[in-house]
Amino acid sequence: MSLNKQMIIFIASLLFIVLVGTFISNIHNTKVFLQEQLSSHAQDTATSLGLSLSSVEDPEDLSSMEAMINAVFDRGYYASIRLIDVEDNLLYLRENTPEMEDVPSWFINQLKLTAPSAQALVQSGWSPIGTLTVTSHVGFAYIQLWNAAIDLLTWFFLAAFISIIIIIYALRFLLKPLKKMEAQAQAIVNKEYIIQEELPTTTEFRQVVEAMNAMVKKLKTVFERDANTAEKLQKMAYQDSVTELSNRRHFEMIIDTLLDPNEETCAGTICLLRVQDLKELNDQYGYLTGDKLMKSLAECMQENLHHHNGIFARLNGTELVAVLPATNASQISPQATAIAESMTPILTQISAEEAPTSLSIAYIHYQPGQSRGALMGSLDFAIEQANKQGKNCAFYYSKGEAQQVESTTWEQTLNQAIDEKRFILFQQSAYNQERKVHDQEMLIRMQDFDGTIRSAGYFMPAVEQLHKTAEIDQLVINLALQHLKTDNNSTLYAINLSKSALSNEPFNAWLITTIKSLDTLASRLSFEMPERLINEQKATAWPFITALKTTGVRFGIDHFGSHLTNMSYLQNLRPDYVKLDASFSKAIESDEQTRSYVSSLCELAESLDIQVIAMSIENEAQQKAFSELGVDYFQGYYYGAPTALNKA
Repeated sequence: MSLNKQMIIFIASLLFIVLVGTFISNIHNTKVFLQEQLSSHAQDTATSLGLSLSSVEDPEDLSSMEAMINAVFDRGYYASIRLIDVEDNLLYLRENTPEMEDVPSWFINQLKLTAPSAQALVQSGWSPIGTLTVTSHVGFAYIQLWNAAIDLLTWFFLAAFISIIIIIYALRFLLKPLKKMEAQAQAIVNKEYIIQEELPTTTEFRQVVEAMNAMVKKLKTVFERDANTAEKLQKMAYQDSVTELSNRRHFEMIIDTLLDPNEETCAGTICLLRVQDLKELNDQYGYLTGDKLMKSLAECMQENLHHHNGIFARLNGTELVAVLPATNASQISPQATAIAESMTPILTQISAEEAPTSLSIAYIHYQPGQSRGALMGSLDFAIEQANKQGKNCAFYYSKGEAQQVESTTWEQTLNQAIDEKRFILFQQSAYNQERKVHDQEMLIRMQDFDGTIRSAGYFMPAVEQLHKTAEIDQLVINLALQHLKTDNNSTLYAINLSKSALSNEPFNAWLITTIKSLDTLASRLSFEMPERLINEQKATAWPFITALKTTGVRFGIDHFGSHLTNMSYLQNLRPDYVKLDASFSKAIESDEQTRSYVSSLCELAESLDIQVIAMSIENEAQQKAFSELGVDYFQGYYYGAPTALNKA
């Protein structure tokens, strides 16, 4: 029972006791008063009537006496008036049967009133004639007593009702700080840090609130410190301090993951920028000017090659690189040329027009299964070709690029696959150390005409180019729901959402409506989005995620930790779990900086009760390394390759 209810019951009980005591006391006093009034009334009547009867001239004139007695009896409220002579013979009697229909019998039985009698001597001169006895009628007293009781109860109940209403609102007002403290304490449990700005006027409450505010500030400081520590470790390990792009270590981790044939990745384009004769510029204008040049080129590269999944890095003092998944190299020729042509304006901007420095750009196709060494070798060859063409030139090296299928052909292929239901779902589960499943991640596959199963990396570039990602997302969700409705297990189904899902309002409306129709099954669904998308598209992503979570589904962040950002956003977004970027698995055993960074991410997630899942676990050593750092679940080929879901 709440304190509010207990206090109301306690105060109401005290009020009831006071009212009952007051009621009993008032009724008793009224009864005593009425009893005395009855006695006084009888005595006064007997005295006055006795004097009147004594004034009759003829003592034998009984009729005159009767007339006087009748007149008094009819005007008053008496039980009886009796006149007897000196020899106790009855001369005259008037009686009134006591009838009290308006007063309950139980009331009369509980409050006994006696009918008092009073006597007076009737005489003629000095000679006694007889004795007059007057008995008061108690009915009138009972009526007065009953009415007094009704009035008292009415006022008491009214007073009690008004008092309880006042008490309820007074307690709500007085205990309002307690409600706020409860909400603040619950927020702390949920790892939310709320400061009560308005302090209670009650001294005791104020002291408690001030203590809780101090605790919240300290916890918030600890969380912000952990978030800043993670950000610093991230920058130290993976960021170039001049351009604020990824450094070579981060680039190699990412590209190794993209080239891994076991990963759910697709082919794309890699573009290399090399500044020729940067040393001469540094010698002539100073290293600060050289840094300005590299920073300006980095900004120009990001601006022209903007891609929601792109990776931009600085490999060394003179080279910048951009990795653009699901992009055909032949399609970025205008952007590459624009970057090359920007070199002269940039030199002018940094006041280094006379520098002999120039820019060479090379871009080539990459695909999963290539080795990083071979890919970088091809880039070096291509950059030399660009340099031979002259200053500020871009060169497209097409050797090794698979022949591109026309978009119309791809559209026909995709539409036919959808119509013929040749898209199927595979799954890969995430396990903890006890082999308990956290979720089954849904992976889309396409069955080719000859029966070959194609991974998403094969057809997703065409899907994105044809703006069909929302359609494929809807297809995946429908397939997952077909299995979910017939799956008696309690396993969580994790579904990845694409960028287009955020901006496609019809898809959003359909998804929310579909989830709401699932009722309790919604709790077995989880949706995932890449960390980079969540932060770069915050204006649309966060409201969409909030709407999703209100339907009862769970939400996770994919590729967590790879995007260079401050992790304090986790406190507001509050995902149910995060999946570490697969690139960490490549370095977790050997790179101490990566281990420190992953450890800080795990500590930060743990402080918010967010589960951490490591991806691309291929051996026991990787699993053990992640486990030592605080990772909760693991997913990868070490636990099994993706397998087809049982047909619904």
